[in-house]
Amino acid sequence: MIYRKLSLGSQSEEGETRIARLLSAHTTCRFQHRSMFEYLAEALTKHASGEPVPLLT
Repeated sequence: MIYRKLSLGSQSEEGETRIARLLSAHTTCRFQHRSMFEYLAEALTKHASGEPVPLLT
């Protein structure tokens, strides 16, 4: 993937997983014409309050 080549990847397996998930969420939001920022803000707010995180389906 071009992003990983340009950024030199991550220094850990956990970091690689985090980047892969964020890139996947970004692509899904783009396909759904949703704001990635708004989705992440909602997901973090719900997670912090113990509510279920909204799914990207």
